[in-house]
Parts: sequence; structure tokens; C-alpha cells
Amino acid sequence: MNIIKLVILSLCISIGYYALTIVAIGQSAAGNLLWWFNSSEYPMLAHLAQNFVGIGIAALIPAFIIRSYEPARQWIAITIMILAAMLLHGNMHYMPWDPTGIVRFVNNTLFYGDIGAKVLFFYILLLPILWLMLLKRMARV
Repeated sequence: MNIIKLVILSLCISIGYYALTIVAIGQSAAGNLLWWFNSSEYPMLAHLAQNFVGIGIAALIPAFIIRSYEPARQWIAITIMILAAMLLHGNMHYMPWDPTGIVRFVNNTLFYGDIGAKVLFFYILLLPILWLMLLKRMARV
């Protein structure tokens, strides 16, 4: 029963993480996140920095919740959360829980996407893990 609770918690957190990353990507596309950093010389760098900040803030919330509520199985929970968020991103124009969403997400971002999409893939994948490691490190001090 504890595994079922862990999966349900991770799926609920992944829906929130998906929504927060969509908002962060939208704010970055509108150019409103780092308005003082909008450089006309390097627009791609400014866009990547805005995505980094937005998705970084969006990744902090699920990592903190998982660290607080599932400290014993935090790595399993964060893995389920990231995979479910990738599933939802891949199913943006399809049924939400279609299992091929992860394949679509990987194909559209990592294999067939431009440099911004490839970096976005790694932001969504790695930033929650980095926040979780940082929170774990801060708990030791």
C-alpha cells in the first residue's frame, strides 16, 4: 500500500510540475522573466537563461515536497515525477496518459528538436534532481 501512495503522490506532483514548466516556458517565450537580461545580440542565450531560471524555480517546488514527504524513497518518487511530467509534455496534443508520450517527448526535443528544445529536455530532466541533491546536502549541514 505504501508503494501505491508513493506512486499517487508522485503523479500528483508531476501534474503540478508539468503545469509550472508550461508556465515557465510561456513566460520565457513572452520574454517577461528576465526583462533586464533581454539582449538583442544573443537572443538564444537570453531565452535559455530565462528557461533555466523559470524551470529551475518550477523544479524547486516538487523537489522540496518530495524531500519533505518521502525522504526515505525520494529518488524513486523524483524518478516517477520526472517520467510522468515528460509523459504529459509529450502528450500535449494527445490524450494525457497515452504511454507513447515519453517517446514523443524524447523524439521531439532530444532527437529532432533545435538546440533550445534539447536544452529544455535536460532542464526538465536534471533540475529537479539537482534541487533534490542540494536539499539533501543542506539537510546535512
